Amino acid sequence: MSPSVWVAAVSVGMMVLARVFMGVLALLSGTVSIVSIVLPVAVAVLILIGIIAGQRLAWQWGRLLGLLGGIVLTMAAVGAFANANGEVGMLVVGALLLLQGAPLFPMFFALGMRGAREHFRLICPACGHARPRGGNFLFTEAVCRKCAARWK
Repeated sequence: MSPSVWVAAVSVGMMVLARVFMGVLALLSGTVSIVSIVLPVAVAVLILIGIIAGQRLAWQWGRLLGLLGGIVLTMAAVGAFANANGEVGMLVVGALLLLQGAPLFPMFFALGMRGAREHFRLICPACGHARPRGGNFLFTEAVCRKCAARWK
């Protein structure tokens, strides 16, 4: 596994740990249902497993959710910090949101590196172009945008 894939996997792992900790705190306070905690953690763990295994669909969702999730969680953290007014609970919430959002930015950029693209078999074997499109819905097949070659 290339260093960029390690960075992505560690980033997702950090986000999962922060999400679980925040979920435990929310469950203890009785403000949320367990489904709202388990579902995002389960999705993140599936992406983590897919990143380690080299699944293209996990690469695609890791890039998408890495950028969007990073922006949304960081903005929520800024909002929590701005409205804390010295309240410890809001500061903790802001810190946990930031711990979830901040690792997603390095994940997004790490998955865009050439080493990660090689790990996910996103380099065209015919021409070496590194920006294929999905050949099917689950991205188990890739199609080169440059030479139209298809590969698994």
